[in-house]
Amino acid sequence: MKKSKNLPKPSTQYARLSPKDFLNLYIHPEAKTAYKLYVEYFPLARIANSDDQTVNLDVWYDGIGFYFYKNFSAQLRMTNNTALYVRKLQPTISSINLESWRYVLEEFLDLNPLDVNIYNQLKAQMPKDIQRKLFGKLMTIEDVCRRKGIYRHHFDYQHAKQKSPIFRMPSFQELIQRNVNED
Repeated sequence: MKKSKNLPKPSTQYARLSPKDFLNLYIHPEAKTAYKLYVEYFPLARIANSDDQTVNLDVWYDGIGFYFYKNFSAQLRMTNNTALYVRKLQPTISSINLESWRYVLEEFLDLNPLDVNIYNQLKAQMPKDIQRKLFGKLMTIEDVCRRKGIYRHHFDYQHAKQKSPIFRMPSFQELIQRNVNED
């Protein structure tokens, strides 16, 4: 595949991607876990369609594909009519991982009310070294409350209010077995 000629060298400039290049837009492998958590647990209102049909993404470009690692909500609301502008950067692998988790954390802190299920998923899935970089130690409820500007009893209230039965996604084998048993 030809390299896109309209892309600037790593800089602060954004360049528009052609519709053909849309097919080469991927999530960076180091950001997949953060992206998966975002897609599975954040409310759909975070990715609802907006009036803005322009999306700006920072990407890592390897000559073939464009790999984004943050701004997940903008990427998820893209349509055929979206004008996609990318800024080609050359971040390190560790900074890609850090930035993807920082994005998810900031989106979590913007939620009102606080979603306890997302907190639990962040605590469980965010790598310990990333937690230490973002908080100076392992993430705690008190850290989240302090950053959010709320008291601990607000968190506890949301926790009590949001308690619900835990849903476990059945495995592929279990789904097949259910289908076989129903026939």
